Amino acid sequence: MLKLYNTLTRKTETYKPWIINWYELRDFELVKLENSLSKDLINMGIKQAGNLNKLCKSINMSYPSFLYLLRGQSELISIKKLKLLSAYLEIDFDYFNDKIVEIRKCKIPSIKNPKFPFNLASTAGATLLGNITSDGCIYVDKKSRGILRTKYSAGTNEELSNFIINVENIFGDIHFQKEQIRKSIYLKIGTSVVAESLVRVGAPVGNKTLLDCEVPWLIKQGSNEMKVAYLKAVFDDEGCVGCSYKPYITISRTINIDRYVSLGHKKLLKQVEPYFQERVFPTGHKIKSIDLSKLKKVTSLNTHFIHLINWLYNIRPKLLHGESELLNSLNIQHWIRNYNLSLTEKNGYALKSEIRISRKLEVINFYNQINFGLSAKSQKLKNSLISNNWI
Repeated sequence: MLKLYNTLTRKTETYKPWIINWYELRDFELVKLENSLSKDLINMGIKQAGNLNKLCKSINMSYPSFLYLLRGQSELISIKKLKLLSAYLEIDFDYFNDKIVEIRKCKIPSIKNPKFPFNLASTAGATLLGNITSDGCIYVDKKSRGILRTKYSAGTNEELSNFIINVENIFGDIHFQKEQIRKSIYLKIGTSVVAESLVRVGAPVGNKTLLDCEVPWLIKQGSNEMKVAYLKAVFDDEGCVGCSYKPYITISRTINIDRYVSLGHKKLLKQVEPYFQERVFPTGHKIKSIDLSKLKKVTSLNTHFIHLINWLYNIRPKLLHGESELLNSLNIQHWIRNYNLSLTEKNGYALKSEIRISRKLEVINFYNQINFGLSAKSQKLKNSLISNNWI
């Protein structure tokens, strides 16, 4: 870990990216301190400097910035001002960890009673990272000067409740914006504090299908407990239980492969597009796809098509293969395969892959070590195991 020298405390400190302190937030973030602490700090500074004007000049701040607080016209202070004032008064920054009662930008607080310092190296943090790499996302809000926002889609109230609990366990009482589109509920976290904290430990920003992102580095380097929490969240969002003959568990991922498709491969794919079957989603958008096993049958057995099929089978989606390595680290054997090719509305190619856990001992191992967090999926897996006399 990186060693840092704190000029205020005169101590050498270890930099831990998964620990987010209040003074590491953006300078323009606004916070509210408990009781009249903001006024007390300014008055202490005035006493030390001689008057308000000298205080403002000493820390290179404008005169009105503190005057409004003294007059009671404002109760918010920016992170930058609080850092400058604390350094001037030689107050340890950590003193304010439990003194900040709100992070706010508008009338509604973004976070009440923030739990500084935020610690993402926990099962709650690992679960959130699993949610973000699955049904959630972090995106750039171009209408708000490129601020990062967090969004999560939940199909059930249980998923919704679990996500809120984990967010609040780490950050405090968060303000959520909620909307329902058909059967899914979307939660939006407007404050950039949550998104920037998650990005700092490896969460992807943007469309995961286009990015071909990896498992967050904090999970790779984390404890087995964090790996299990991450995988549980991923299987809750993306996994399913099958029991056509014997119980099995799968998880699927899709990546856009346009960046990898050569001109020669594109010409071959154009020839087989008529074999793609069209599917229309409730949203109205359409997608055409074909299973790779069928694609193998309909293509002529010439060298070029054989090379194309082998190439499609051998593409390694980074996120899914990273999750495969996590399962291996827990000694849960499985197999991974690419099985479907689709053509998007924008004439791009996407490849769907899956992890499948099907052997009896490995399914039982998954059940004992990871299992599903959602009650419906967990119960379905348990019933399948019981009906087949596996437990």
